[in-house]
Amino acid sequence: MALLTLSLAATGGVPADAPTLGLAYQPYVGHWSARPDNPYAPGDFHVPAFNSYVGGIDVEHPARSLWAATQTLRLTFDEAGRLQDVSATGSVDFQPEALRGQDAVAWSRAQTRFFEDRTLQTVSGVDHAASVYRQLDVLRQAAGGAPLTLATYGTGFQAGYWRQVDGRDSVALPFWTDRRLLELRPGETTPYQRRETTDVVFLFPPTAVHVRPAPERIRVETAGTPGQDLRVVAIHQALFEPANPTDPEARLNPGFFAGDANAQIALAAAEINAQAGRRLLTIKLGVDNIQVAGTLVNDRMRFAILSALAQAQVANARFPGTVTHLILTNEYAQPWSGPDEQPSPTEQITAMLKYARAQMAPNAAFAGLDLRLGARGHRFRLADPNANDPALARFGREVAALLAESDFVMENLYPSPEAVEAASQNGQWSVYFDPELGELSHKWRQLKRTIRTLAGERSIEIMIGEIGHPTDGIAFNLPGYVEDGAPIRPDTAFAAIADRLDTAGAQLDDGGLAIARRYFNPALASAFVREAVAWSQTTGLQIHLFEAFDEPWKSSPNLPRDERAARRALLGRSGPYGAESNYGLFGYSGVSELRPLPLRPAEIAPGSQLAPQLPDGTHWNGAFEGQFFLKLPDLDFAALAHSFTTTAP
Repeated sequence: MALLTLSLAATGGVPADAPTLGLAYQPYVGHWSARPDNPYAPGDFHVPAFNSYVGGIDVEHPARSLWAATQTLRLTFDEAGRLQDVSATGSVDFQPEALRGQDAVAWSRAQTRFFEDRTLQTVSGVDHAASVYRQLDVLRQAAGGAPLTLATYGTGFQAGYWRQVDGRDSVALPFWTDRRLLELRPGETTPYQRRETTDVVFLFPPTAVHVRPAPERIRVETAGTPGQDLRVVAIHQALFEPANPTDPEARLNPGFFAGDANAQIALAAAEINAQAGRRLLTIKLGVDNIQVAGTLVNDRMRFAILSALAQAQVANARFPGTVTHLILTNEYAQPWSGPDEQPSPTEQITAMLKYARAQMAPNAAFAGLDLRLGARGHRFRLADPNANDPALARFGREVAALLAESDFVMENLYPSPEAVEAASQNGQWSVYFDPELGELSHKWRQLKRTIRTLAGERSIEIMIGEIGHPTDGIAFNLPGYVEDGAPIRPDTAFAAIADRLDTAGAQLDDGGLAIARRYFNPALASAFVREAVAWSQTTGLQIHLFEAFDEPWKSSPNLPRDERAARRALLGRSGPYGAESNYGLFGYSGVSELRPLPLRPAEIAPGSQLAPQLPDGTHWNGAFEGQFFLKLPDLDFAALAHSFTTTAP
């Protein structure tokens, strides 16, 4: 497929089937705390779970908040001051119009709790410098007006956001809530009132697209005897019932837009597009591998799919075409040798693709949305129904069935250790990117043949879902790399690094790091990105560079207590020296402190062993006050983005 180019002046954009600069994107940013004083796990460093800090929340001014949640508890006491009765009311509303036309500050208001030692402080409002909106806006600005396409991984919902109350399964999601506590005592006509902002869990029907308010369903669970030892055990805030969309009170299930920050990607991208008056950000919205009892075929996965469809519908109503694809799972499809009667991972994906398509059918809940459906994997090219290996043959049949329900497939492709070795010696990636003989070109041709053969007459869009090279650390494609205590092959780079491991000091010495950095460094990462872009333009194949931002949470500095396990962690791709956290083109200088910003910001430093070097004018700061920076200073991101769109002479 040749690269299609048209004049931007004549068309106002890029042809739909031409590649643009693509990035894999998750809203995980920030760095480990510099001190091992995590209140949740004393002695451990704090995990930078910044994706949970969603923006657009202003509890004090609900009219300018994406969510407006309230809870009122009424406590009645007898003359002896003993608790006699407890009742509750509450509400939660998702308000997509609240931030239309608003700036980054409005989209970045958030709430958090800091600690003093292990004591939680009162909730405070913050202006989150790394909100989803600001992350996307950083990418927009860096691209200099050229369009970007982002492939994401989640919808804000995780399998653990679940609760059963009175025999009913419910989605359980926390909301920052305006909470009032009313205490009524004998002889008083006006109750004493206390007010606070806190996080309250609300419950939602898991497979209902539309719901209606049902305030009568809120229930206070108590223990003990009124007037003696009565106490509140839980408040079950199940305030909605499934509803027909024609019901005057019907609304989209508010739970579709809550959870972690992934739920805001489509909404924020649509707002950025709307304010620009053109589509600068295109979102391929991903759904995580939500397994229950070893299968994706469950109501929690269905809820995640419905969340993605709802987010896409609201986003595309704000700016048409913001969300174009729905990606079900990441690297879940694979050869499987289980019993024939047991659905394999690939068959599970196919079942969920059918479910998603049914939701967009005529007269269905999301009719007219018309997203392209498919899956992201890393072994699709191996599918062959005629293979001698029974597992590969079964995989081939299963992929053919998956393609019958798909509009696209994504394959994640990374260079082999041999290609990494060659690049480390000459600084070039021709072993991987050569148009004819390169490893990637070979894998691409193999993938294309496989998909075309298995798809038959069906037209399938083929893309690379992830492709990248880290700037630091020990990666899975380091020559000689092994995991889980497997024997280390001598005379390899990995063996040389293992020899430099100081288990007594729980660290890798400078010599060991120097070996790893011959293979994984900013210069090689920059060269990789440039050659990947050139390869994409030559082939016309849409790629998604892995990835937009570093994910420091993937490289844990917390070591197991067992010495042998600690040694494995120190050498692992997800340990303190692991490269998993260092694939980003951009970094963020916020450090995951659980305390308010100290008086001397110079004291703040990341706890990561492999923190990137900050550019001039950027410094380490608190979690919410960091700065974004381009990690590869010799990489012209805007030029790369614009290189995909040429103007005809």
